[in-house]
Amino acid sequence: MKLENVRTRFAPSPTGLLHFGNANTALFNWLVARAHGGAVILRIEDTDTERSTRDFERKIMDDLAWLGIDWDEGPDKGGAYGPYRQSERTHIYREQIDKLLASGAAYRCYCSREQLEQDRARQQENKESFQYVGRCRYLTPDDWARLDAGGKPFVVRLRKPAGNAVTVRDMIRGDIVFEADAIDDFIFVRSNGEPTFLLTNAVDDSLMRITHVVRGEDHISNTPKQILILNALSLPVPQYMHTAIILGKDKTKLSKRHGAVNVSQFREQGFVAPAMVNYLAFLGWNPKDEREFFTLEELKNSYSIEAMSKNPSIFDYDRLRYLNQRWIAHTDPERILDLTIDFLIRAELVTPQFAHEKRAWIRDIVAIMGDRLKTINDIEELGGYFFKDFDEYHPKGVKKYFDESTPEHLELIERTLSGLDPFTQEGIDAALHRIMEEHELPPAKVIHPLRLALTGKIFGPGLFELAALLGKDKTIERIRKAAQWIRVNIPS
Repeated sequence: MKLENVRTRFAPSPTGLLHFGNANTALFNWLVARAHGGAVILRIEDTDTERSTRDFERKIMDDLAWLGIDWDEGPDKGGAYGPYRQSERTHIYREQIDKLLASGAAYRCYCSREQLEQDRARQQENKESFQYVGRCRYLTPDDWARLDAGGKPFVVRLRKPAGNAVTVRDMIRGDIVFEADAIDDFIFVRSNGEPTFLLTNAVDDSLMRITHVVRGEDHISNTPKQILILNALSLPVPQYMHTAIILGKDKTKLSKRHGAVNVSQFREQGFVAPAMVNYLAFLGWNPKDEREFFTLEELKNSYSIEAMSKNPSIFDYDRLRYLNQRWIAHTDPERILDLTIDFLIRAELVTPQFAHEKRAWIRDIVAIMGDRLKTINDIEELGGYFFKDFDEYHPKGVKKYFDESTPEHLELIERTLSGLDPFTQEGIDAALHRIMEEHELPPAKVIHPLRLALTGKIFGPGLFELAALLGKDKTIERIRKAAQWIRVNIPS
């Protein structure tokens, strides 16, 4: 399917951090536009003045930039259809509201909360779906003036056209028909005078010349109402694509109970941007072949609307970690080193000065971890012993490799390694094998106890490499410490 003059938009509300599901929506807006040579617009929907902040706006933009999702128009770039913050467009909404009232397409509703609750109770009793009964539908401007004089608050409702069903032509799901009786005279201006999302979002999409509205399926029920608003204003109606909802493994909507839900949280946990983008794309799209690794550019070149799914996607944290592991292994090592150093500094495992001075050493540590790192932060769990001392040894390792004879073997290793110069991987390898041959000791009496003494762990990178990276002084210190610990804690 070839589209022309495409303009999509991502329209977050800056009332919190960028949610994983919203990042998914942002990516598909970007892909629809970029795959067809179109433009991406960033619009900030900050009408919730109590919760919206410029700090959240900045963080959302930062997370989008981290993912590689750019835009052509927005609050930071300007453009022909600004302003791009809804808080700066109130005069536009007021003008459109006035048009709707003047044309008779909308009317003021003065019904009290009590009246509406009574209507709802009566309809429930009659087993009817709740709809506004139309009590204020035929009030005249003179009636409005009289009620206003009495200080009566009002909302504004759209006068639903009689008879006709509303068809949403969804590019993913096909035609979705909403029968006439499924929509009532809905509210689009609150009693405080503020327009609702139904009006602001629809008006902005049309006036900003958005051609394709790409958003989550939770907005399907809003779409026929927004079409009615645009029709009443004689404004162009965009095409719609409602992407599949993302669920947790328990088949409920993705939320905090499923773990991290904000992009910034995944960043803090050590996920890299290419893996996040790769995984986000597969939540709602499939390349229809066996490929599983895509850069953002490759996604743009492979993307098609026909390959979008309307079925719910399941968020799989383990799958994301797997992709992240693969991306770490295939990303520029210097980039991974920079991310690792940033984490080590945040975790207070190194100081900025130490990281600068020991950059080559940290590079070697990251290198010997190989593909063990599923996230950048795993460096602390898998290799924290390079950066800080420890007081505990893996219980299974203690039970299997530490016994009353181990201190003697460790002291033999200590004497041998103390005289080793230079203290290299090859030299350590030769020295330990010499000990095993001359003293007829199996690896279980030399290699495994030494690993446990140096790292506190029973698994990890090559022992000779990590000992060389620890250096002679730290290696000897930890051998002595382990021998003393065994004598105190393991009875002979």
